[in-house]
Amino acid sequence: MIKFDHQARLKRVQERLAAEGGAAAIITKAPNIRYLSGFWGFVTRAEYSEPRRLVALIVPKEGEPLLIVPKIEYEFAVAATKGTGITVRRHVEWTEPGETEDSWGIAREFIGSPTKGKVFHERQHMTLRAVAAIDDALQDYTLADGSGWVDRYRILKDEDEIALLRRCGQLAVEMYDVQVAALKKGPLREYEVAMAGWNHVVARCAEEMKDEHNYVNSPLGEGVQLVTSGPRLARSHGSASTRMIGPNDVVAMDYCRVPYLWGYRMGMGRVVSMRPLNSEETDIHSTITTAYETAVDMLKPGTPCSDIDSTVRQILVGGGLAPWIVHRTGRGVGIENVELPEIKEGVPDVLEAGMVVSIEPSVHRGGFASRIENSFLITRDGAEPLTTGPKHIPVLT
Repeated sequence: MIKFDHQARLKRVQERLAAEGGAAAIITKAPNIRYLSGFWGFVTRAEYSEPRRLVALIVPKEGEPLLIVPKIEYEFAVAATKGTGITVRRHVEWTEPGETEDSWGIAREFIGSPTKGKVFHERQHMTLRAVAAIDDALQDYTLADGSGWVDRYRILKDEDEIALLRRCGQLAVEMYDVQVAALKKGPLREYEVAMAGWNHVVARCAEEMKDEHNYVNSPLGEGVQLVTSGPRLARSHGSASTRMIGPNDVVAMDYCRVPYLWGYRMGMGRVVSMRPLNSEETDIHSTITTAYETAVDMLKPGTPCSDIDSTVRQILVGGGLAPWIVHRTGRGVGIENVELPEIKEGVPDVLEAGMVVSIEPSVHRGGFASRIENSFLITRDGAEPLTTGPKHIPVLT
């Protein structure tokens, strides 16, 4: 049973407010609301950060925070935030005695006088409609951009998150093993491969989450698996389709968008083949393997993320693979599919102990793909792999 220390997380926001002369911070980015309060789910849709169905966590400089939700989410929000010290208030979309349609009016009442200090909000993460709504609703207040505050806190994982991500890594590997076994039995369509693994993971998550207090989280999560084969391999972000996998196909399976325990993600990707590889394909994968191993050797505190990406890219380009490179070398792993830090050329971040990052040098072209992706916990003196498995491309004949 995982129990996150939401109060400690909220305290960090309050400390930042005190340092910045702020009266309150308004959090509207769904993953950040989840990180600070435990509340998530259907409200990840964009409409919930806009006027019609506002979801906002307001953290004051001192005292208990307030979570504003539409009535449709109220019972879920109360259950999800139990024990966090967060008060929940609701608004409706109609006129009714005892209820209010003015969601931002709830915010103004809670924040209090505009003279108390700046009100920080996640402006860079908001839609244009949401920005217009907050500018209109809080026009008497001094608004300041607090985008990235909580995202930065999420870079370094706490002990509970690390334990959870270790388990998620094990589940990702199990999912891969189940799918390889299914492919060997074949023939299957891409989505049938995805479902074979998904069913296994959901059952495993359900077993571990069965005693969760208030039954807030679902083992189903919200996500989809990327599975491509044959001519679809050039689509690195292709969701599993109805295409039948043939006996001469190469198959790419990516686990980045699969939700595991408590909705946390895991960076892992592999390629398998239903036929022997030709010499060109073997050479390509050899270059990918060299790039991957070089990147892993660089995983230690103090290494600039930009340097890792530049080094990997030099290896891939030097191997003649430039036309088929479609993304950077890696990124942070956690609540979202992509988190900070980015393992990308030009970013200022350096690796720190407590970060969890993926390493994923890859090339994608029609008919063939080569990819090795694993996730790593950065430790005080190196990196701990959270996912394991073959670096070679298994031939499933």
